[in-house]
Amino acid sequence: MFLVKHYVTRSKIHGLGVFTQVPIRAGDTVWRYDPMFDVDIPVAALQKFPEDLAQTVLHHAEYIPHLGIFRLGNDGDMFMNHSKDPSLIDRGEEMIAARDMAVGTELTCDYGQVHVLGFENALQPLLEAAA
Repeated sequence: MFLVKHYVTRSKIHGLGVFTQVPIRAGDTVWRYDPMFDVDIPVAALQKFPEDLAQTVLHHAEYIPHLGIFRLGNDGDMFMNHSKDPSLIDRGEEMIAARDMAVGTELTCDYGQVHVLGFENALQPLLEAAA
């Protein structure tokens, strides 16, 4: 769940992106997992989803291998795009600002650390392992 005011609009990176409505300082906690707000979806449950909903999860949720779940945010988090120079640093249950950010900065993460499988083409082996 984002801890800062944010908005979703067109991104220069890909489709829609999430942007800060407030200035953020380097090191500030910007996002924190909240089990009352974010949704954890077991890998095996994806097999029961209609294809379009499974694709939504694959492209908008983080896959957490050691838990065997997809974590889907219920706010602008689901529109966070990848960057090789991300504005946020993944700390597991939290994300912190990598640098100072002005209003309107796109909030990005590194998909090498935050695994978004829709961009890794890794679904089929995962579903077969869960079966």
